[in-house]
Amino acid sequence: MLVVVGFVSGYIIGGASQRVVTTTVTLPVTKLRTVTSVATYTLRGYVTRITTLVSTRTLTRTVTATLISTSLRTLAKTVTTTAVFTRVTTERVVVVPRGEQVVIAWMLNTCNRSDWEIIERYARVIDVVSPDWYYLTEELGVGRYDRRCAEDKEFIEFLKGLGIKLMPMLVTANSEWVRRLVTDPSAIDALAAELVTLAKRYGYYGYNIDFEVSIPENAADFASFIDRLAKRLHRYGLVLTVDVPAKRMEWPSRYTATYDYALLGKTEADAIIIMAYDFYEWSGRPKPVAPIWWVEDCVKYALRYIPREKLILGIPNYGKVWFSDGSFKGWLLYPDWLDLLRSSGRNYTVDREIMEKVLELDNEVAYFVDGEMGYYRALIAVKYGLKGIAVWRLDKGDPEAWGHYARALGKQLPCVTGPG
Repeated sequence: MLVVVGFVSGYIIGGASQRVVTTTVTLPVTKLRTVTSVATYTLRGYVTRITTLVSTRTLTRTVTATLISTSLRTLAKTVTTTAVFTRVTTERVVVVPRGEQVVIAWMLNTCNRSDWEIIERYARVIDVVSPDWYYLTEELGVGRYDRRCAEDKEFIEFLKGLGIKLMPMLVTANSEWVRRLVTDPSAIDALAAELVTLAKRYGYYGYNIDFEVSIPENAADFASFIDRLAKRLHRYGLVLTVDVPAKRMEWPSRYTATYDYALLGKTEADAIIIMAYDFYEWSGRPKPVAPIWWVEDCVKYALRYIPREKLILGIPNYGKVWFSDGSFKGWLLYPDWLDLLRSSGRNYTVDREIMEKVLELDNEVAYFVDGEMGYYRALIAVKYGLKGIAVWRLDKGDPEAWGHYARALGKQLPCVTGPG
């Protein structure tokens, strides 16, 4: 479309009639050129696609100005200008193909051989086993849980033979010890050196940091600690993952406020695991373990700050029992759940709003998330293209759960052959 704008004014100078006329003519866009380039590269098993869109618009503008017009002379000037506007848009997408998302099996204890059988059966499903073997000491060093069979060489060789990576946990719930650690760079470096020594000795894949503390005033220090520790471990080819509580908003809690998603998302940590369980938003009533709608909301909130290729969804493989007035009675591991079903003589129902199994008792209610219910949580990891899932826990959890996760993630199930 052609746009013409004119302005005319008249006045008298020395008895001669004069006028000033300014006319602007803007011509339409004369040229539009779009160039799209796509580049891909692979880093740590994930394909990154970078799409660059370059749009060039050329705009020609002609301005004719009659400066003075009298009976004696006319002064006019015409100026034609060409402006080129270039816009560059870059989109970076990390593709985590379905079937290649990582599956981490957390374990509290690795002593029970029946748990080894589950690992062996689902060796094609489980990528990493992360046992609760180490804790932070008061001296800010590494302590070992001997009663949980930490550093069991037979177990280490067992995993190695299956091609499963071993990533021990380092845990604590002591806020003051963590505060001292994250504000002391020399202490962080000493801890890193100790972890590297252990990893070299036992062939670890890396570590999972599970510090569940309440120090919101040190949120930036905690993120800096994770970044510094990750960089130290990377020098030796080790990975670092960190567990954080799930949240779908900035909840008024010192615990959740300790973990700044925006800061943690920018660290060198290889993965950030949101522990999407132990739902905490209701009060004065029994609470489910992890309502499915809450889990999805937490994932969407985390993705505002954490790249999807670094985000792992934590999934429960356990349950809880509550009194009807909302007071907590206790945890339910899978054997406990089966015992409760047998002793009560009642059947559970599936609450499809929260996707959990519910058992109504006299003055009590029990919630449980087994593999059937965990399947729907794993589908959320697929829907949003997350790095993978981590399940708490393998030992004393539903032993068939791993088959459900495999189907959700598109992973290869173990081969089952019939007799003969």
